[in-house]
Amino acid sequence: MLNCTATSQAKKTAGIAVAYRAGSGEMFGTCPDACALKPKQTGTKTIDREYERAVRRAVPRRGQSFLFTHFKPAQWAEKNKAGFCVFNYSADKIKLAAQYVKKKIATVTVVPESFWDDKKKKTGIKINGAQFVRCPNETNKDIGCARCGNGIPLCARHDREYGIIFTAHGAGKKKAGDVNQAGGCYAGGGNVAIHWRNLSKKEQGETEAEIITRFASGLAPGSIFRPHIAGDLGRADKPMSHVEFSVLADMGMI
Repeated sequence: MLNCTATSQAKKTAGIAVAYRAGSGEMFGTCPDACALKPKQTGTKTIDREYERAVRRAVPRRGQSFLFTHFKPAQWAEKNKAGFCVFNYSADKIKLAAQYVKKKIATVTVVPESFWDDKKKKTGIKINGAQFVRCPNETNKDIGCARCGNGIPLCARHDREYGIIFTAHGAGKKKAGDVNQAGGCYAGGGNVAIHWRNLSKKEQGETEAEIITRFASGLAPGSIFRPHIAGDLGRADKPMSHVEFSVLADMGMI
């Protein structure tokens, strides 16, 4: 299931185009099973190749497109390159992220709030020989995705030589900042979760590849598009029937 919005109203993504993706009946259904930020019992191990190809090419004319994924770069069908949607690998640990940064792969990671207690780490730090910078929005709320990097968001730069650090936030931030605990996905609670959960209950006539291709082609030239505010590249399980969905809903399992 895919939901696209041409102009986001959320604070951080205000003014840019965004998309949410969910499995049928399961909001985490497109997320890889290995992701430590989601419940252990959900997810997939396989990328949806038709959708992956479409989202790679879902770039507004003269614009930018980027997303975050927990599927490892070795699983991607194509490498990042100019003119295509930039895939940012979301590494569970900063030391793991450093390994990918040194390979010049666009990489991000999440750290606990305590990581920044040392004022010397306020905006950037070097870990295991790799340079990292903190998401600019965390130190200046006036800089959202639309204003980051003077119109070319740091996360949309496929050839950058530094990783980007996000501080755990949202209702599950304590879990997100602890690699030994499952859960903590920022999209698993609050308003994002409400929209994401509702999306998982909808039906669509077009394929997700068709939807995202049509949506991106209709955006204004120079637009910024961020797929996967919630969701990932995974191939969701076969959609449930209305009867199956109703039964599980009545049992409180959805």
